[in-house]
Amino acid sequence: MVSKALIYSVALAVLTVSAIAQSADNWPRLIAHKEVLNSLIFQNKQLNVKYSIYNVGSGSAFDVELLDNTFAMSDFKIAAGLTKVRYERIGPGSNVSHSVVLIPQNPGRFNFTYAQVSYSSQQQIGKNPQIGYTSAPGELVVYSVAEYDRYFTAHAKDWLYFAGMTLPCILLPGLFWYMSYAKYCIKKPKSS
Repeated sequence: MVSKALIYSVALAVLTVSAIAQSADNWPRLIAHKEVLNSLIFQNKQLNVKYSIYNVGSGSAFDVELLDNTFAMSDFKIAAGLTKVRYERIGPGSNVSHSVVLIPQNPGRFNFTYAQVSYSSQQQIGKNPQIGYTSAPGELVVYSVAEYDRYFTAHAKDWLYFAGMTLPCILLPGLFWYMSYAKYCIKKPKSS
């Protein structure tokens, strides 16, 4: 026969698991995403970074704070937006997004790491918040101003040089052809 102690311990375990499952049903679960919107990043040009926070849990998240202190002020200047944002509440099944516009000051490779997200549930307000992190875009290259000019200028000066160098190659053979054509093929009227 099964002892009473074993039955009590199994019953206690089942009650504990069901209590945890019930309380977990009303908890927020945040998924945060950090995304660099530019496909090419250039020095002294705008860099757009977008943050999205999704609450996939069944409870509201309170005192949600997004903090991204990964952009060194010596390398990036903030043109618009904030790197520290606070939301009072994010309801279940909803999302929020935030954008920051930065100006890269120096060319080179930069590691765009994660931002920190902290939040509390209804039961935890004022206590230790949950801490999570966004996804990290990874290492990206900031190209110099010279590279920008190489990609996007009209290259009018280059085309003028090209035309100036190709004109003799086209005009000289054409001139020689016309001179021989005029000498041998153009019929002169006969005088009578």
